[in-house]
Amino acid sequence: MKLEMSRLQVIGLKSQLMPVVRQLHLLGCMQIEDVSEMESISARPLSLAKETIQLREETTYLVTKVEGLVSTLTGVLSSSEQQEMDGRLERSSEEECMDAARAGVELLAPRVQALMSKREKLEAEQISLPRYEITLRKLLPIVPESAHDPDNVFVGVLVSRAHIWVLDGVSEALLKMTAGRAEMVGEDIDESTRAMFVVVPKEFSDELEALLGREDITRLRLPEEIADQPPDSAVLALSQRLAEIPSELAEIRKGLGSLADEWLPRLKWWRICLRDGLDEIDVLTQFGETEQTFVVAGWVPRVDIPKVQAALSAAAGEGVVAELVSLTSQEQKSAPVMLNNPAISRPFQSLVKMFSLPRYEGIDPTMLMAFFLPLFFGMILGDVGYGSLLLLLGLLGLRRFSQPGTVRDVIKVLIMGSAWSIVFGFVYGELFGTLGEELGMHPLWFDRASADEVTSLLILSIAVGVIHITLGLVLGVWEAIREKSRHNLLERGGMLVGLIGLFMIVSVAVDWLPDGFMNPAAVIMMIGIVLLSVPLGWLGVLLGPIEFIGLIGNILSYLRIAAVGLASVYMAKLANEVMGMMGSVVVGIIIAVLIHALNLVLGAFSPTIHSLRLHYVEFFRKFYEGGGQPFEPFQSRQSTMLGGAG
Repeated sequence: MKLEMSRLQVIGLKSQLMPVVRQLHLLGCMQIEDVSEMESISARPLSLAKETIQLREETTYLVTKVEGLVSTLTGVLSSSEQQEMDGRLERSSEEECMDAARAGVELLAPRVQALMSKREKLEAEQISLPRYEITLRKLLPIVPESAHDPDNVFVGVLVSRAHIWVLDGVSEALLKMTAGRAEMVGEDIDESTRAMFVVVPKEFSDELEALLGREDITRLRLPEEIADQPPDSAVLALSQRLAEIPSELAEIRKGLGSLADEWLPRLKWWRICLRDGLDEIDVLTQFGETEQTFVVAGWVPRVDIPKVQAALSAAAGEGVVAELVSLTSQEQKSAPVMLNNPAISRPFQSLVKMFSLPRYEGIDPTMLMAFFLPLFFGMILGDVGYGSLLLLLGLLGLRRFSQPGTVRDVIKVLIMGSAWSIVFGFVYGELFGTLGEELGMHPLWFDRASADEVTSLLILSIAVGVIHITLGLVLGVWEAIREKSRHNLLERGGMLVGLIGLFMIVSVAVDWLPDGFMNPAAVIMMIGIVLLSVPLGWLGVLLGPIEFIGLIGNILSYLRIAAVGLASVYMAKLANEVMGMMGSVVVGIIIAVLIHALNLVLGAFSPTIHSLRLHYVEFFRKFYEGGGQPFEPFQSRQSTMLGGAG
């Protein structure tokens, strides 16, 4: 069922522009359209004032800063803490929000930045210091005693083994430069790198730096705070530093957590208000204006028209007029679509939207789907045990996914299908397959696992297909008549007439009708095929019969209800028999449970997929035309958070 839409036009004095925009935003039940694209409204596009443009730039900057702070502070909280934080937003009026956000960002940003910079430095140390420590520990055995002399300086260098000859040149130059007072020791630290310690008197430190610079040799550069310490002292200092870092990081996390606890409720509300403010500025580009007035138009559900008019009157008084606009039939077809079905069928709206949203003047198949899809699911699975387990899992899933959305809707659909599975489980007499029979359970109608009842199961599946397809064709004919579509009327009407003729032929064949009906039935079927062929032109001579055969194939496709269901029954039967065939009872139970678990998973997915296919491919194609545009109201995030109107 779709809500009836009306186009509302609002005209007001420019002095009332922002109060009207804010009221429409909070109401959240008007989809605003671009006035410049409406020929019926003679107004030029609204020009934004310089102050408004400056306000948008400042708001955009503030939103960016606030979102950055929210992202940083949210990152230090657990998911449960984040949910708790969302529940205690510190709300303020939109007028107060801008000033409060500006002052809050100015105060908070430097504190957060300082903590984040310190954390990044500590995390970098956690990555780099272990490498220094490992290298120095490998070199400790070769450190000369002269490195501890306060009158000497020492330098560590790293050279690729492919260029090890460079060290020979450096050693020769150092000995010559210091008149033999330099000391050099080397060691391989891995397969590709050789390290060397150089110790020289302090007076030669500048010459040493110059020499290493000319040779372009990689220095073993330690952190600045330990760069002048001997290697053994440096290793000890590195170990101590690595031990201190975790506690410092914990202190930073604690500090960020305290800031999050204090500021996040405000920051998140500011973000909502600031984004709403940007939306209210951006939507102005869809308004029109004259010298003294502004104009805005859009779609509103007809049931909400009085509410919108009353709210605008209260906000702007006589300075604004809201009136309905008469529409042509073509304009009416372009109305956006908002589905509003009874609560029990509402979850199926998500499945309809997954296929395509219905056109505004088309048929909404949600309620039909809400009846047939769980029924098909139940007919396929048809087991009290599996149905009960899926029902339990579905109820647990509703607790896990508490927020409205497609996932929650699919879980509700699964619950309804599980309930029908339990019903058909009693109809078929199944409890985890044949286990019900062993426990004294008997079918209320027929045992589909019995070879003698397979024919009954196939006939039931075909009968359901006949009803489903016929209903789709009847709806298709009605839709074609309403739209005055000759092509669709002949095509769908021809299918329906031909199908009636085919039903009569089958009824005569099984002695449901007297033999005298055979010739009239054949004539009726041929008339249907002719009607079906007419819209196809001269190719209809060939394509008409093919289309009718395709229709028969659509009906036969419903045999999957029987086939998939029987596959599940026999897998459950296999699990029960395997349990008795094993020499060990424990092993038999384990294998049986595993097979039943696999069958349960398949029992959740296969019936769903095949039931959807029967709707999307066989049923919808007989009458359904999608392509509707969703109703997207101009809605404030504040009103959404507060459970707003509309």
